[in-house]
Amino acid sequence: MSNQNPHNIEEVRNAAARHHGLPLLPHPTEDERDPLRWPRGLKLAALCATAFVNFTANFAGAGFSVATPMLEAQFHKTPNQINSLLTLNFLFLGVGNLLWVPIGVKYGKRASLLISTTMLFAVLIWSARETSYNGLLAARCVSGFASAAGESIVPSIVSDIFFLHERAAMMSAYTILITSATAIGPLCTSFILQYSSGGWVDYMWVCAALAGVNIVAIYALYPESNFTRPDNTVHQISLVGTTITEGDAEKSEIVRTETASWHHVKVVRKPWMSIWTSFIVVDHDARLFEVFVRPLFMLLHPSVLFAIFLYGTSLASQIILIFAFPSLLMAPPYRFSSIGVGLMQIPAIVGFLIGCFTGGYVADVITAAVIRRQKGNVRPEQRLISLIPGSVVAPAGCILVAFACSQKLHWVAIAFGFGMVSFGTIYAPNIAITYVAECYPKLTAECLVSINVFKNLVAFLFLYTAVDWVASSGWVQVYMIMFMLVSLSMLAAIPIYFFGRKA
Repeated sequence: MSNQNPHNIEEVRNAAARHHGLPLLPHPTEDERDPLRWPRGLKLAALCATAFVNFTANFAGAGFSVATPMLEAQFHKTPNQINSLLTLNFLFLGVGNLLWVPIGVKYGKRASLLISTTMLFAVLIWSARETSYNGLLAARCVSGFASAAGESIVPSIVSDIFFLHERAAMMSAYTILITSATAIGPLCTSFILQYSSGGWVDYMWVCAALAGVNIVAIYALYPESNFTRPDNTVHQISLVGTTITEGDAEKSEIVRTETASWHHVKVVRKPWMSIWTSFIVVDHDARLFEVFVRPLFMLLHPSVLFAIFLYGTSLASQIILIFAFPSLLMAPPYRFSSIGVGLMQIPAIVGFLIGCFTGGYVADVITAAVIRRQKGNVRPEQRLISLIPGSVVAPAGCILVAFACSQKLHWVAIAFGFGMVSFGTIYAPNIAITYVAECYPKLTAECLVSINVFKNLVAFLFLYTAVDWVASSGWVQVYMIMFMLVSLSMLAAIPIYFFGRKA
């Protein structure tokens, strides 16, 4: 190997410092189209370009929560009618996955993302120019539908281009961009409402500009990553003269790993012109009807149902607060301005950042330690062990929110509770999504369609009645129910850990 150009070779040592003591899984093929062989910089650029679509989608979706008083006055509508501008956008954000992912499987993820993001850009301009309530409601539904592509496609891209030991950390970038936008959107909107004469209209123009940046970034930085990995991919792992072959089967099997010396991964440079001139890559083996119905069959798998339950309840517990904050904090005894309500998103951002690190990198380290402790036996359920350290934070946050809001305690108590709930919104779902992706490596996109459609439906059912529910039942009842549901979703990991592989 000494005569090879060092600029075209990445030497990867299987040491704890680089791979947490694990070999490279899955092992790259000799095929130059294999995205595992992309340069590291291109992988990170592709991840950032595609994951940022999720940020724009949720930034545009959640920011309206701060503008509800202004929208009620402008359109002469009830709080429930204005609330529909938020909840229906969120519902269609889930439904859109049913279209965009099959397009991504059949015609390429790059094509699906470019088409959907261009559609989002156009609809956000429509929203900014709309002057009627019904027109704005229609635009919000269509923008949610157009925003959906990134939710399920980006985790599939992570599985395409990153190795097993990297996935939780990289998936956390996807998760934090989705969740942090639900806090950053209202924060930015509050300043726009305060200092811009255009109010929410100027906010929509900002969202349209972000969507335009998304289009350029995907076009310039993301090559198509669809690749059919051979079932007989061989992992060159030395085990006293034995070579292990891991079939990349529909459900991951236990893989035996031990110390290996060096792996040489031949890096394939992607000329920029080849990226910029590619658009549609048709998979002639994929039958479009089967691709459309396959996500429904994934609901038969307990691991997918577990991820839906955990993600949906975690998300609902956080977004209920975002929707209810204006009525809580603008009234006595707090009397916050729109900027004050927006600044209450800072604790959520802090919670997201901590959850990103612990649910990503720390989860990878814990999973690697479990694999080493179990003498190299690798199975997806080992990742669920990393749920344990942070499993009490979100339920405890629900309790704090319940009593801080009901007793009108100091706003700092509400902020702490909000931060704890927000931590749970990214920590546990990131681990659950990574687990499902490792269970079904060939069906990651289809699994994520099922997860995103139904977790958004679960969250929508809570959000549609959030403001009225809090007003009629009180904060204690609402958030003690959320405490119970979030706790049950965490505890559901126990039977999944012991019996998930057999199901």
